[in-house]
Amino acid sequence: MSNRLFVISGCASSGLDVSARVLTALGAPCGHEEVFHTAAFASSGTLYWPPTVVGDASWFAAPVLGKLPEASVVLHQVRHPLATVRDLYESKFFEEESEARHFVQDFLPETRLGGPLVRCMRFWLQWNRMVENASDYDDLIYHRHRIEDLDPRSTAEMTALLGLCRDRSTTGRVLDELRPVEYAGPPAGMGWDDLPQGRLRLDLQAEAERYGYE
Repeated sequence: MSNRLFVISGCASSGLDVSARVLTALGAPCGHEEVFHTAAFASSGTLYWPPTVVGDASWFAAPVLGKLPEASVVLHQVRHPLATVRDLYESKFFEEESEARHFVQDFLPETRLGGPLVRCMRFWLQWNRMVENASDYDDLIYHRHRIEDLDPRSTAEMTALLGLCRDRSTTGRVLDELRPVEYAGPPAGMGWDDLPQGRLRLDLQAEAERYGYE
């Protein structure tokens, strides 16, 4: 079993729960928003790590990654912005009252401005940049991957960072059992032309290209 503390983070609606289940099955017990969640931040400020997990998959962790213990691993998971923005928009993330929405707006006040679609675009862009800031900390181990590329090779790379040796046949078997089909292939239901024109869309496209998306 892995004994290296790790966090999987990224924007909401990026399939973080999928990676949590995969890594758990491979010997790195990972919770899903068990450590990092709105109630935890609203309490004493001391995060509680259950003894049953060594990792947590949570987009809520993004603002505090720099406070992780030395040698912790940050697995930055990204998903195509069109797919993520579509899901956030359809879920009415910025239209309905919720603790999650206020959590985002407390850290990114700019997501209080503009229509719901624009807010979702800003959320994807700025939240992923926040997670990527973890790469600036010399005492953390940062690794970025795309949920669409979650294959035996990339999964074996992640387990190696956690101190586990898992061959591709083992990771492939686990992925076949646990990876849902909606994270495979190009996004559907929304194209770049469906987003408002302007600097924000250009920035979103540029960041997507940097992450390897078309």
